[in-house]
Amino acid sequence: MKNKLYVINGKTYLSHINDEVHLYGLLHQLAFLAGRIKDEEDVFHVLDTAKRYGEIAEEKFQSWGIPGRYLVFGDPKDLKGLMDKELDEVEVVPEEEPKPKKYRDEYIIPGSGFRMLVGDIYNLIVLYHSLARCLSEAETEKDFLRLKKRAGNYEKEMKRIYRSLGLPEGSGVAHDTLEEAIIKRHNLIPLEEVEDDPQDDGLEGDEVWSD
Repeated sequence: MKNKLYVINGKTYLSHINDEVHLYGLLHQLAFLAGRIKDEEDVFHVLDTAKRYGEIAEEKFQSWGIPGRYLVFGDPKDLKGLMDKELDEVEVVPEEEPKPKKYRDEYIIPGSGFRMLVGDIYNLIVLYHSLARCLSEAETEKDFLRLKKRAGNYEKEMKRIYRSLGLPEGSGVAHDTLEEAIIKRHNLIPLEEVEDDPQDDGLEGDEVWSD
């Protein structure tokens, strides 16, 4: 796969990170609540699913350096490790070079890093939607009914994230569709479509990607 470089506005980058962490939190909390149900046979398959999803969420938290206390306190400082890791291979526009106003506070991000971010969001959407659907279909035990109501609240948040990405609500979203939606949503413009001096070409997009 060709390596792509993306120049992404700082606010857009942080928005992607916040959405990803939000999904981590929803998945982790939902899996924890489902894991507390231990009696009805009709929820055994949900318990197995919740346990597996919980392990996946824990692995992702560890891989991104997100401490468990973030779920309780939500301190933005706890996300420093996540941002440091994401920016590990990022090349900031050098200070000594004059920068057009529209390019201030922007990052050049390797395509592999961007695709990894898209892939993580896609996987978490699929995992969360599957688990939320199982919980919503259950109709036994008071604890499980409470979880059903809580899952409904999570679904509202998920719909908000879908809307923010410009995606149709539901689980049938392919990986490439998600990537295209993000590119379209944030006006990423292929660099080959821009002439040598973007300042003089009326470039209005906040981000640029190139091969």
